[in-house]
This record gives sequence, structure tokens and C-alpha cells, in this order.
Amino acid sequence: MTEVKENYSEQFQQIFENSMIGMALIDMKGNWKRANRSLCLMLGYGEDELKRLNVKDITHPDDMGNTENLIYRLSRGEIADVKYEKRYRHKDGRYIWVVIAATMLYDNAGKPLHYVSQIEDITKRKEIESDLVLSEKKYRTIFENVQDVFYQTNQQGIVTEISPSIEMHSGYRRSEIIGMPVDTFYYYVQDREQIVEQLRISGFVIDFEVRLKTKSEELRYASVNARLIVEDGVITGTEGSMRDVTTRKFHENALEALNTELTASNEQKNKLFSIIGHDLRNPISGSLQLLDLTLTDFESSSADEVHAYLSMMKQELSTANNLLEDLLTWAKSQFNAVSFNPVEINDVPGLIRKSLQTVRMMAEKKGVTITESVADDISIYADTGMLETIIRNLLSNAVKFTNTGGLISIKAEPVERGTLFMVQDTGTGIPKERIPELFSKSSNYTTYGTAGEKGTGLGLSLCNDFVLKHGGELWVESEEGKGTTFYFMIPDLLQTISKN
Repeated sequence: MTEVKENYSEQFQQIFENSMIGMALIDMKGNWKRANRSLCLMLGYGEDELKRLNVKDITHPDDMGNTENLIYRLSRGEIADVKYEKRYRHKDGRYIWVVIAATMLYDNAGKPLHYVSQIEDITKRKEIESDLVLSEKKYRTIFENVQDVFYQTNQQGIVTEISPSIEMHSGYRRSEIIGMPVDTFYYYVQDREQIVEQLRISGFVIDFEVRLKTKSEELRYASVNARLIVEDGVITGTEGSMRDVTTRKFHENALEALNTELTASNEQKNKLFSIIGHDLRNPISGSLQLLDLTLTDFESSSADEVHAYLSMMKQELSTANNLLEDLLTWAKSQFNAVSFNPVEINDVPGLIRKSLQTVRMMAEKKGVTITESVADDISIYADTGMLETIIRNLLSNAVKFTNTGGLISIKAEPVERGTLFMVQDTGTGIPKERIPELFSKSSNYTTYGTAGEKGTGLGLSLCNDFVLKHGGELWVESEEGKGTTFYFMIPDLLQTISKN
């Protein structure tokens, strides 16, 4: 047991001496018994100097009465601990604001020994609060001349007094509010519960934000400064002031939305630079290397070798061209520069075959078979370029993630709401936890294909944007190791026209 006490004592000593906030032991008469380094730095005194002083010696005269009352109540056991603000005189003569959390310590017989205080310098906060009050007052007077609302309530939360300025903010006349429960005017009851709890703990609240409702049930934000009314040691109610900060909140929300938009724009810019710097440069660089190799060995190369080099160059440049097309389309989409020009399309099979042209070579190279199943009598109302881009990207993705010998099928069939397109593959599938990221603009999720193909992470986001422009939806079903099916719906002619 002795060893445990020694360990506790040593731990307390370490905490006391190394605390980042001021800590002190003060006897029942207010004499400083111990002070840690943080407190000494805060007040400008050495520990030995403080020990020769009493708390009253450096307490602001206006704070003396409250300090003595709280210490008295602590010593009598009326309260177990207390937290309050006051002013101490620094060694250089200036006063600093501090917040003090004090707890009384007792001996085994229950006799109070001394109290432990944690002391934090809040001078800067007080100065800022003072400056804010002054600047807000000037702003109200010069620009808006808005008056704060002052009020009083009894202990039961009934409004006993309120300033006439309440009508300007809430639509209620003063006479309508007096006698009403405060709860009536809170938009959310938890705001009332939180402010009551804070008042119970601290005795006051400063700039406590609440949501109130006007006579017409409109939401308004208010900043509340309030304190408990204490008469002869008994709490009789609360009093305080409210300031309408609805405009400020709306500005903050708008600023937050703008910041989110700017962050997303910056992410898109970084993605664009990454694609240009890596994905687009690689096939062009590869083509240049092949061209250099062809020119260097042209005389010693056979026609078949030259043909092979040129075929590889064509493949590299075709890849770069497709990427550039998608990149430009995606960039326009981000800035809403893509025009939406829906027309009636009667030859859906022909449109799909056209979209297949740029994908089929890649599929044949991997030994992947693509089949089509499209009803001949389908007629849809869509933007031709956008629809081709959607189909081409979905097919390209399917080829990318399908192994040699795999199968891909594209289908289009009329359904009740319009035309349903399906691109199904027997590829590697998508992890369930990754599916929600596929269509997100804030996600850069991409991975390598079965032959090491690198994606840009743009295709599916672009497809989703274009499907949404048609008033449709895009979704996916997938199972790892078994394959993936992408579905997208293009609404029928009348639905599309009505939405546009």
C-alpha cells in the first residue's frame, strides 16, 4: 500500500510540475503553498515570491468579493469544485484575466486542508471578445442599426421581461412573449437543454449559439449572452441578451460551400495535370520511341518489322487520341461547357456498332469476345455524342478488366420507363467496398487492368454525368472473380422532353 501511495504521489508531482497550464496549492487562508512553472511564467513571479503572497494580494479589487464567497463555499463543502473567471495582477503591474478551476482537498477526518487550482490565462480571449463587441456595435450602428434583445426569465423558464426590439427579429410583440415559456421559441429543444446545462455548470454563457423560430415558424440563429440571477444566494432566474446572427450564419454556410467547391475544383485540376503528365504523355512518348527505332533501323528492317512498328505506333496514338477525347469532354463537363443536344435516334444498333469500333481492336488484342443484342425497333431521344461516350467508356472498362478468352456483351432493350442498356463482362469484378467510389467526383479510385492497362479515373464519373443529363440513372452489380454488369437507363422520349 505504501508503494502505491508513493507511486500516486510521484505521478501527482509529475503532473503538477509539467502541466502546460498553471497549477497551485493554496491553503485555507489564501496563501500560496505551491506553484508550478507554468503559473510562475503566467504571473511573472518566482515560486518563492508567490509563497510570500496571499491570493488577495494579486486579486483585482472588483473580483475580491466573488473570490472570497467561492472559497468560503468550497471550505464548507457546499460545492465540491468551482470554475470561475477573475483578474490577477501580474508582477509588472498589469492585470490578466484567468479562468480558475478549484477543488478542495480534505484530510482523512474530512477537514479541509487546502485547495488545488488549475489556472489558465484567458486575457487574449477577453481582449478579442471586447474587440468583437465594440466592432459589432459599430457595425450595427453605422450599417444596420440593429438592436439586441434583452430578456429576463424566472426560475421556471417563463419570460418575465423582454425588450421591444424582439418584434424586429421574431415578429412577436413584447406583450405576446411575456408570460410565455422560453421553450416555445426554440426551434430545437436540445438547444434549450444545452444552454440550461451550461448555465447550471458555469453560471453564465458567452456567445452561445441557438436556433430560434419566428412567429411565422422561420428559423433564426441567435448568439446568447446570459447569466443566472442570484438573490440572497438563491437562483431566481436568468437574464441576458440575444443578437441575431442569421445573416452571418448564412454567409458562413455560403463560404463553406464555396470552399468545398474550390477544393473540389483544385482536386480536379490536380487530376487533370496528373493525366496530362502521365497517362497522355506515355503513349505519345512510346510512339516517338517506336518512330525513332523505325527510322534508325529502317534500311535493315524488313517490311514485316516496319509494319509491326507502325501497327504498335497506331495503337499507341489511338490510345492517346481516345484519352485526349475523353479528357477534353471531361474537362468541358466539369465547367458545364458541354452542350446537351438530344435528338431522336432510331438506329440504336448502328450507334452501338460505331462505339465498338475504337474498342474492338483492344478486345481482339486481348482475345476478348464482344457480342451485341439490341432490338431493332428501339427509338430513343438522346444526345448522340454523349451516348456514344457512355457506351465506349463502359465497353473499354469491360475490356480492361476481362482476361484473355473472356466474354463481354452489350444489350439494349425497351422497358416500362425507357430503354435499358447493359454492359456485362466475365472479368475480375469490383470489391464491394469500392463500388460507392466509382461515380464520385471526389474519388480518384482507379486500378490496373488484367494486362496492366492504367485508367484515368475519369470514365465512370463522365458516364454518370452524361446519364444524369438525360434524366436517367447509372448503376452497377459486381462479384469479385465472376464479373461486372453496368446498367444505365435512358428515359423514353416523352419523359426526356418534359425534363428538358
